[in-house]
Amino acid sequence: MKIAVVGIGKLGQRHLDKWKEVADVEVVGVVARNKDKIQVVAEKYNVQPFTSLEELLNQVDVDVVDVCTPTVTHGEFVKQAAQAKKHVICEKPLALTSNEATEMIQACEENDVQLLVGHTLRFFPEYANAREQVKNGAIGKPGVVRLTRGVPFPTGREWYADEEQSGGLFLDLGSHEFDWLQWTFGDVTRVMAKHVKRDHQDEQLEYGFVTLRMADGTIAYVELSWAETKFQATYELAGDKGMITYDHNATIPVSLNLRSSDQAVQMPKSLMHKDPYQRQFEHFLDCIAGKAEPIVTATDALKAIEIAEAAVQSSETGQPVTLAEGGR
Repeated sequence: MKIAVVGIGKLGQRHLDKWKEVADVEVVGVVARNKDKIQVVAEKYNVQPFTSLEELLNQVDVDVVDVCTPTVTHGEFVKQAAQAKKHVICEKPLALTSNEATEMIQACEENDVQLLVGHTLRFFPEYANAREQVKNGAIGKPGVVRLTRGVPFPTGREWYADEEQSGGLFLDLGSHEFDWLQWTFGDVTRVMAKHVKRDHQDEQLEYGFVTLRMADGTIAYVELSWAETKFQATYELAGDKGMITYDHNATIPVSLNLRSSDQAVQMPKSLMHKDPYQRQFEHFLDCIAGKAEPIVTATDALKAIEIAEAAVQSSETGQPVTLAEGGR
């Protein structure tokens, strides 16, 4: 399978690293507009550099275009690749708005190419296993779930801090949790959110808190932060038979506590070392080859954007937002 990577930032280079670990893959080119930087990256990964996707499509044979650019540019590159009849992998969030995401999905459908979105959380074993436990009834009927995700405020990549380019905290950071929640508990029917911004010693800090009612009655609380000193992520999934907890920074991060048991079942970190990006890419290639159905669809990615939009609307109006059946 011949892959072209668009974007040479942190995610673009992470993708270039991980594609090297996937069997039967050749990266045939990398695209970026900065001529000096693209040359350095191309030499580092021993791939052919291009300053536009059009240039690459005209000069090399490619099967899949992997888009790893700022969110504001996703639509442009996805539509261009689709019109060239190339399958597309796109980093999350799929687009800045649900309207743009819908147009991107339609473009891929009209050109009969697959659009696979990198909601990587579905490929993290600690999140995939927790979903499986919930679906298998390990915690009984789910009641209240709490998820947190926090990172230092983005610096050195100014576009992240610009909501016109990244979509802001709820879309860029929150789409991880929003997607996993709908994958695990079904559609979101109601959203209430608060959003706080502060400038602290020339550093901008942001915090968001979102309450979501799921179609199955589960209540979810999602805490998002661009104000941490290091990466942190946790969850607590409580039901009438027990609870699953996870803390990224704990020595033993995952614990399953059941009412019928006096002892927690814990999962050591050593069981979780297979890289989620490699798992994701291998799955995407199986989908393109017709060997598997997508674990995450473009429609799922669209729903995550709609939830983020509802959170933004609620935080601006101070009122809850009701989503129709299907997350819309």
